[in-house]
Order: sequence, then structure tokens, then C-alpha cells
Amino acid sequence: MVKRYAAAALSLSLAALVTACSSSASQEEQMEYLHKMAQRGAELHAVKKGSQGHGTPGDREECYGAYEHLYDGPNGHDAPHVGTDVERVALLKEGEELFIESCVNGTPSPVPARGGSASPSA
Repeated sequence: MVKRYAAAALSLSLAALVTACSSSASQEEQMEYLHKMAQRGAELHAVKKGSQGHGTPGDREECYGAYEHLYDGPNGHDAPHVGTDVERVALLKEGEELFIESCVNGTPSPVPARGGSASPSA
């Protein structure tokens, strides 16, 4: 009886894992994430500027340090799931760059268009 429950639990776990791995974020979800990272960088600039009272808070190294502290590399991200590890790293790197540039400049950096697949989305 216990073996049957264990097998059922394992089957459900594997099915959930396969489902989670097989679904990939749409281009819109990826763009939303990138816009959010740019906005967060600009917000950090404003917070830093407000706490300093004067001067320019947009130091690239300081913004990178804040990014690392806030997001702790790939493990601390709320980035959408994309197909492969290479695609995920590219998305995270793009989000990182947008965050840092926005933090330095004080305004959300423009998000470049992302290439989609040749087939139309549903």
C-alpha cells in the first residue's frame, strides 16, 4: 500500500516537473520582465538620490553592487521561465544591463525588441 502511494506521488511530481519545464514564457512576458527591471533600476536611482540629498547617485559599480545584493544572481530572480539555460542566462543578463543602465541614468532604459519565432503566437 505504501509503495502505491509513493509511486503515485513520484508520478505526480514528475508530471509537474515536465509540465513546468515544457512551458516557456511568451515574448510579452519576457518584455514585461525587462521593463520591470528597467523600472526598478530607475527607482533605485531615485531612492539613492533622495537619501544623498545632492550629487549624482548613478555610479555604475554601485548600481551593479545593488543589483547583486538585491537579486543574488540567477537564484534570486523572478524572471520568467524560458526554453534553455542559455536563453535564461541571456534574459537575466539583459535584465541586469537594463537595471544598471536605468540606475545610472535615473530613467528606465528602453527595452530593445526581442526576436520571436517565425510562427505567429496564439
